[in-house]
Amino acid sequence: MLDILIRASFFLLMVALGYGVKKLGVLTKEDGVALARVVLNITLPCAILVSFRTFVFSWSYMLIPLVSFAANWLMLAAGYLISARRGRDERIFYMLELPAYNIGNFTLPFVSGILGPTGVVATCLFDMGNSPMCLGVNMLMTTLAIHENPTRRPLRAVLSVFTKPSFTVYFIMLVLSMLSISLPDVIFDFAGMISPANGPLAMIMIGLMLEFSLDRTRLTEVFTVNTIRLLLAFGIAAGIYFLTPFPYEVRKAVAITAFAPISSASPAFVADLKGDVELVGFASTVSIILALILMPVLFALL
Repeated sequence: MLDILIRASFFLLMVALGYGVKKLGVLTKEDGVALARVVLNITLPCAILVSFRTFVFSWSYMLIPLVSFAANWLMLAAGYLISARRGRDERIFYMLELPAYNIGNFTLPFVSGILGPTGVVATCLFDMGNSPMCLGVNMLMTTLAIHENPTRRPLRAVLSVFTKPSFTVYFIMLVLSMLSISLPDVIFDFAGMISPANGPLAMIMIGLMLEFSLDRTRLTEVFTVNTIRLLLAFGIAAGIYFLTPFPYEVRKAVAITAFAPISSASPAFVADLKGDVELVGFASTVSIILALILMPVLFALL
């Protein structure tokens, strides 16, 4: 347990390092965006590829994406009900901030850095049900809820999940695992040289993107969103960890992934709908801080 806490602390220090160099003017938030491209297009796909080297597929695992898919719809409905008699900005805020999880550039680095290959695959399975929702379906439903004509962009966003390197690598490797087809060792060896960089780069990237600013009168909305998300996370974690027959590493990874922060796509969609971007940015930052605290604790306790 001590070793896990130490390694988790190192991840937190990497986030603090990223935030510190931004405040010192050495790097900027825009550098974090560039670093995100490196993580999402190079190091993360390699980490996912390596995670399948020893993975053995079971059809029972398909329950995991169904859970994350259902969780998104549940939170969409909650956001709709909470904002039923409120303004347009509140509806956009609750319907885009309550559902969806930041798996690719936040949760996976934690899992790959501490739980290992099986944990990475389990987290990817959770993201299988989450990605189509956070990359387009949530936006489409929110657009309909505010009585505006949906553009083609949300629909393209749903389909764009298949053009992202990390999801594409994951999808291909999952299919190969189903068919019991193995890739040559040289491919895994090459990816294995790159994948260790994924965790540090992603944590520094998160630090570069952290922001702390908001009118205090809006804290109620931030508190409401993050509290509801945490309550659902505890429910998912308990259900998967105690009530499913999956291997220990899978149950632990999914339980921790349930506490992932708000999707990084949500602020972009809010901006697209001309909602309250500052409020969304602060709520997302708070969710990241909560995840940075809770996920290492869960790593140590479970």
